[in-house]
Amino acid sequence: MLERNLRLGSALVVALFVILHLLNHSLGLIGLPAMEAMQLALAPIWHSWPMLVLLYGALLTHFLLAFVAFCRRTTWNMPWWQIAQYLLGLSIPLLLIPHIVGARLLPALLPSVEGGYGWALASMGNTEGLMVKQTLLLLIVWSHLAVGLHYWLRVRQGYQRSKLLWQLLALLLPILALLGFYRAVADVGSVDLSARWVRVATGHEGAVAWANHTSLWLENLFWGLLLGVVLFHGVRLYRRTKRTSIQLHHPQRGVLKVVPGMTLLELLRQHRIPHSAVCGGRGRCTTCRVRVRDGFPNLPPRSAAEHRVLESIGAGEDVRLACQLRVTDSLSIEPLLKPGSGLHQMNRPGGVAGFEKSVVVLFADLRGSTALGEQRLPYDVVFILNQFFAELAQALEKTRGHYAQFNGDGLMALYGIEGDLARACRDGLRGAMAMQQGLDSLNQRLEAELREPLQMGVGVHCGNAIVGTMGPPASPILSAVGDTVNSAARLEQACKTLGKTLVISRELAQMAGLGLDEKWIHTLPVRGRQQEVQVFALSPEDELWSGLERKLASYD
Repeated sequence: MLERNLRLGSALVVALFVILHLLNHSLGLIGLPAMEAMQLALAPIWHSWPMLVLLYGALLTHFLLAFVAFCRRTTWNMPWWQIAQYLLGLSIPLLLIPHIVGARLLPALLPSVEGGYGWALASMGNTEGLMVKQTLLLLIVWSHLAVGLHYWLRVRQGYQRSKLLWQLLALLLPILALLGFYRAVADVGSVDLSARWVRVATGHEGAVAWANHTSLWLENLFWGLLLGVVLFHGVRLYRRTKRTSIQLHHPQRGVLKVVPGMTLLELLRQHRIPHSAVCGGRGRCTTCRVRVRDGFPNLPPRSAAEHRVLESIGAGEDVRLACQLRVTDSLSIEPLLKPGSGLHQMNRPGGVAGFEKSVVVLFADLRGSTALGEQRLPYDVVFILNQFFAELAQALEKTRGHYAQFNGDGLMALYGIEGDLARACRDGLRGAMAMQQGLDSLNQRLEAELREPLQMGVGVHCGNAIVGTMGPPASPILSAVGDTVNSAARLEQACKTLGKTLVISRELAQMAGLGLDEKWIHTLPVRGRQQEVQVFALSPEDELWSGLERKLASYD
C-alpha cells in the first residue's frame, strides 16, 4: 500500500508540473512575453527549495519504483498498453537528462547565462537536432502521463461520465504546446550560439566540464540499472523454473506449470490465457477475480487492499484477485468473469457470493389465479394481484422477513438471515399468519367484486441453504438455493392436496419450541426426497391454528 501511494503521489506531482509546463508552452501562440510572464508567476513556487526537492524527489521516486516493479515482474506477457507505457517510460530519461542539465543545471552553474525561455529557445532553435529531441520528449512524456492517468481514473464513475471531455483535453494540450513552442522559437530567430556560448563559458570551463560529466554519468547509470534489471529477471526466472513443482488447474487449459512467486495474473499471461483485468493488474478493480476451488487453505492471506476491494462487492473468502494473489502452492481456479469483461461488469457480485446458513424458507401462492384471469379483464387482475402482494409485503415487513423471489402469483421469503434460527422459525410462522390476515382484509375490501374469496397456500420449512446474491448480473437479489428451499416449495404445493392454508414441517415446529401436539402430524412424500416428511397442516378455522397463535403470543 505504501509503495502504491508513493508511486501514485510522485506521478501526480510530476503530472502537475508537466501540465503547467505545457500550458506555459501554449502561451507561445500569444508571444514570448506571455510565456515569460507565466514562468515568472510560477517561479516562486517551482524554484523554491521545498518545491525543487518535492519535484525532483518525486521524479527520482517514480523512476526507482519503476525499476522495483521491473524487478518484481515474473513475465513480460502483458496488454499492449502496458508494454507501451513501459517503453515510453524507459525512453524518457535518455531525453530528459540532457534537458535538465541544459535548462536547469547550466544556468545555475554559469552566472552569465540568461534565465527564462530566451536562452532555452535560442539553444533549441539553433542547435541541430535539438528541436526534434524536444518534440519527441514532449510527446513521449505526455503520452506516458496520459496513458497512466487514463488507467488510474477509468475505474471511477465520474471519469467515465466525462471521458470524452478529458480525451479532448488530452489531445489538444500537447498540440497547443507544440504550436506555441514552435512559434516562440521562430520569434527568437537565428542566434550566433557559438559566440554567445564562448562569452558565458569563459572562466567557467570546470563547471561546464562537470555538467557534461554529470549528464554522461546519469545516462550510464540508467543503462546500468536497466541492464541489471534484465539480468536479474532472467537469472531469477531460470532458477525458479528449474526447481518448480507447483501446478495450476485451469478449467479451459488444464494443468499449467507455475513459477513460484508469480501473481496468478502474470502466470495466466505467461501462458497466453486471456483474462480480464480492467485496471491493468493494479488491484483497483475486481474484473480479474477468480474462485479458488482446490488449494484454498494454503493460500497467502489477502492484503489489506485486496480485502477492501473484494469486501466492497460481497465476495466470499474463496474469491481472490488474480493480480494480487501470488501462487506459492498448487491450486485449482475458476475465473468469474469472461475474458474481455469491461467496466460495466466490475462491480458485479463475486459469482454467486453465497454462504451456507440455517434459514427459514416460506413460499406463498395465490390459489385460483388462472380462473381469476378468465373471469376478469387483464387490468383488473393486475390490480387484484398488486393488492395481494402489498398485503404479503406488509406481513413480511412486520415479521422481519426478507423478500427473495417473485413468481407471478406467489413469492418466496427468507427468515433468519440475521439472528438465531429459533426466533426465525417463530417469525416465519407469524409471517404466514399475518399474510392470511392480510388476505382476509383484502377479501373484505373486494367482497363486492369477487365471485368467491381469494385463497392462498403457504409452506414453511427450515434448514441449511446457500444464501447469497443471485440472478441476472445486472439485477441480482439476495436469495437462497438448496434442498431446504425445494422442500419448502413442496410443502406449499401440498396445501392443495391436504386442503389447508398452511403446511409447516415438524423440524420447524420443533426448532421454534412450540410443543405442538403430534396428533396433528401428517406424513407426506416429497418429490426429490427418498424419505417422507412429517408436517403440520392447518387453516384459520382449525383448533391447531388458534393454538399456534397463543403459543406464538407467549414469546412476544
